[in-house]
Amino acid sequence: MAWKLFVFFLLFHVFSVFVVVLAASPPENVTIGALLALRTRIGRAARVAIQLAVKEINEDQTLLNGTRLLVQISDDNCNAVQGAAAAVELMQRNRVVAIAGPQTSEVAHFVAHMGTVTKIPIVSFSATDPTLSESQYPFFIRNTHSDRIQMEAIADFVKLFEWKEVVALYSDDNFGTNGIMELHDELSKVGATIPFRAAVSRSMNKDDIGEILAKFGDAGGRIFVVHTDASVGRAVLTEAYDLRMLTTGFVWIVTETLSSVLDGVYSDDEFVAAAQGIVGTRSFIPGSPQLERFKSSWRSFNVNRTRGGYRSSNVNLYGLYAYDTIWMIAYAIDGFLAANGSFEYEAMKCPPGGERRLDLARLSVAKFGARVLREIVKTKFSGISGKVELSAGGELKGSDLEVVNMYGRGLRTVGYWNKGTGFSVDAPSEDRPQMESVSRLQKKLHHIVWPGDNLHVPRGLMIPKTGRELVIGVPLKQGYKEFVDLTIDVSNVSTFHGFCIDVFKAALSSLPYTVTYSFVGFGDGNSTPSYDELVEKVANKKFDAAVGDITITRKRAKLVDFTQPYTISGLVLVVPVTETHAHQAWAFLQPFSNSMWYTTAAFFFFTGTVVWILERDKNRDFGGRPRKQVVTTFWFIFSTLFFSQRERINSILGRIVVIIWLFVVLILISSYTASLTSILTVRRLRPTIQGLSRLVGSDVRIGYQEGSFVKDYLLQLNVESDRLVPLKSIATYSTALSSNEVGAVVDELPYVQLLLSSDCRFAISGEEEFSKSGWGFAFPKGSALAADVSTAVLTLAETGELQRIHETWLHTTRCSGKVVEVKFDKLDLRAFSGLFGFFAVVVVVATLSHALRSYCQNYKTALLAAAPFQWPSHFSRGKNVSVA
Repeated sequence: MAWKLFVFFLLFHVFSVFVVVLAASPPENVTIGALLALRTRIGRAARVAIQLAVKEINEDQTLLNGTRLLVQISDDNCNAVQGAAAAVELMQRNRVVAIAGPQTSEVAHFVAHMGTVTKIPIVSFSATDPTLSESQYPFFIRNTHSDRIQMEAIADFVKLFEWKEVVALYSDDNFGTNGIMELHDELSKVGATIPFRAAVSRSMNKDDIGEILAKFGDAGGRIFVVHTDASVGRAVLTEAYDLRMLTTGFVWIVTETLSSVLDGVYSDDEFVAAAQGIVGTRSFIPGSPQLERFKSSWRSFNVNRTRGGYRSSNVNLYGLYAYDTIWMIAYAIDGFLAANGSFEYEAMKCPPGGERRLDLARLSVAKFGARVLREIVKTKFSGISGKVELSAGGELKGSDLEVVNMYGRGLRTVGYWNKGTGFSVDAPSEDRPQMESVSRLQKKLHHIVWPGDNLHVPRGLMIPKTGRELVIGVPLKQGYKEFVDLTIDVSNVSTFHGFCIDVFKAALSSLPYTVTYSFVGFGDGNSTPSYDELVEKVANKKFDAAVGDITITRKRAKLVDFTQPYTISGLVLVVPVTETHAHQAWAFLQPFSNSMWYTTAAFFFFTGTVVWILERDKNRDFGGRPRKQVVTTFWFIFSTLFFSQRERINSILGRIVVIIWLFVVLILISSYTASLTSILTVRRLRPTIQGLSRLVGSDVRIGYQEGSFVKDYLLQLNVESDRLVPLKSIATYSTALSSNEVGAVVDELPYVQLLLSSDCRFAISGEEEFSKSGWGFAFPKGSALAADVSTAVLTLAETGELQRIHETWLHTTRCSGKVVEVKFDKLDLRAFSGLFGFFAVVVVVATLSHALRSYCQNYKTALLAAAPFQWPSHFSRGKNVSVA
């Protein structure tokens, strides 16, 4: 009985060991799935890449430890329902441990949800929808860049060329809609918008697409972003080519799903012709020996084998990502098996009372799913697409993109983009440091050949969006032709020109987009129209803008948006001038101001007094009777004007004071002589009225430009209305001032400068404008064009173009060589305050030193006088001294 028990335990032990060994041995085969759209260029390329990867993995003896990797490829046809059905088949019947794909974002949303339920990792190499995230789908992994990366790059591209508005064409699915929403957010960060957008579906025919494009083209769209799959993108570009929307002035930017297949379209003549000049962004693939070996294997594999009737003769970007994705899954399975993992499933738990009749309900849950997912996320290796490494959220790390340009039958790489460094002509490299402090706009791209074989950067959106040209109101008045003028030729064609017109045209020409417009005169040209009415018409949108000598005032700024002032136009006072005669009796007093004369005289007396104090005790020249002392002192100090003093100075302090005083006298005499010489020799003109305050307080009649705001300004200063005289032109200014019809004219500085450039009988009274203002172009409230034109005006000022236009129209001629001086500046005490202050300090110190020394001497003398007298000792020693 005992031996039977022993045999039983022995057999049980052997059986247990056999079971453990059998459970620990790796499986013979492991199956993974692949969801592709096999009727697309990307799908066909991905199919071949996946088959190549599986073949090479099974040939690698160091991987999977003898387990053979199998792949089951299913066609989802870019359809969410078909994709879900194919995924069910892969999960239920084929028992796949992971799925590569889906290819499209629309299918990925469905399958990623199924992966979350069944815990089977879904690793996509081409689903770029930014809403596909690990937080929503824990078992979804993306081995490609999210659309968020390339939309940020496109926004930077738009900013680089200072475009403000783009037109978006996108697929009518999650991929297109969410991608364009991301682009909208990124454009808003750089000050650009998407005013027009349209979804383009695969079911649309040529006419439907043409209608959308024609509508956007008529509305002024010039910058187009195409975010569709390759087949829809081809239809859009070929139709745009037929509508002549791939010509000079247009910009077409395509995203990765289209730019990734442009390398292999050289055999499609229609597509090649339509793609000329387009710009695309796509992931940057660095060159490597691995990539070259893959391309060689690709060519051999493609020539020798045919799979299911599908062939692909061209590798593309997503084929590379698909290849690396299979290797990523293989590395993860290898790590999982090395940790003694086993592929076990369990039935899906249904809620109480639930039934398991549907295929979805009968799906099994992968008990190994979480461990395989962790192995995939931590996998790192160098693939043919570059460094393959995922973030903790299952997103591909890095943000290196390349910018390509279609020219001829091939693509040109014109630059690179990275989230940290922006645009650069240098290819990204691990050795190159991230220069996040470098401004992105300082990075340049290689020259781009734009549509129409054009090398000049297109301006962008045409304004207005309504398809009509802007109607610009221009004030017409008598005179002032240098600012705004209208000429009509023999064929009745009107032409506007002048300083204001040229500045406006130059500003528009520097905008990064095209503006079509026409000028319309406001007023009859015989009298000055009301500028306030012109501004009101702009505010009421009767005019799209107003251009001319329009002053920016607070009242007008409440109605419209003004641009940056393009010229200063403060109010000034112009009056007749009379020649001053310097050869008058008291002309010698004019060099110094009254305060200067008084101060100089005071210092003469002050200095003389100090010298007398310092010298009277030791110098006989300053001694004697009081009368003699006074005469000598002032004779001495005034003789220093001519450096002819005869009295000697004995004390050291006195000499110091006199030397510094002589220096002060030298400065005063030199300044006086120079100023008096100028007064007596230079011809000067003096205005008849000194300043606005005197004009307002007088009863002189005042002229102003008819129709301007000057009348209201003067009335606010309490000037009687019967003193105001309206004048129509520069010629009437001269006539009115010469005939004494008005005593002065108040007008803006540009008009007055024009008057003074041709008539030297008048001058500006006052040192500067008493009312600061400027001229600007008026636009309706909220107009985006106002800000752009303001920027353009500042650009003109910085480049010197604004000054050149000013000199062309408003250059001075006749009076350029004549001296017109409105006010003579006398030498004031402020000019010599430092000199007088220094001398006063020296004199005070010298006086105090003399007083202190005199006090000490007197104190010693008083002590000696107070002490008792004693006879010397030798007079009384040994003798009796008697005093008689």
